[in-house]
Amino acid sequence: MTMLPLPRFKLNRILPVLLLTLLAACNDPVEKDPAHWGWLIAPQDKILTKLAISLDDQVKGFSGTRDEDWPDDQGIIFLYDEDGPRAFWMPDTYFDLDLFFIDKDLKIIDIERKVPHFIGRTPEDRIPRIRSVWARHVLELKSKSSVSQKLKLGDQLKFHSPAIPQQIK
Repeated sequence: MTMLPLPRFKLNRILPVLLLTLLAACNDPVEKDPAHWGWLIAPQDKILTKLAISLDDQVKGFSGTRDEDWPDDQGIIFLYDEDGPRAFWMPDTYFDLDLFFIDKDLKIIDIERKVPHFIGRTPEDRIPRIRSVWARHVLELKSKSSVSQKLKLGDQLKFHSPAIPQQIK
């Protein structure tokens, strides 16, 4: 009598689970590139966010990103070293945005909803701009996002990533 069939049987059950787990980990942008991606944990959701830390990333934001090229429930968080006036404009955007102004403790302190998109960069005087808000960071999400609809003034967020940016520490 040989014991080979029993371990093979167990291996056949365990191997697919292990492979799926590895594939899921490999597809997580936060695990692959923690310097540019992170998770914002909201009271009701977990939001995959691209980190806009460099001036180039902050200037670009969602400019040039088509609606179909960005998942509805993912965002961009603009990270700054200090509090300051945060004013945004929307050149070359393809979807309306909700902006969440966040303090140093990652608490939502102000919200600007349904900022209209504007395809192109001219005429400049027609590009939507929002009022200036004193804040540390700003989170942008598509206005049609189900996650965006649930976020509210006073919500406390938490940041999760293998590499925590210095702006959040």
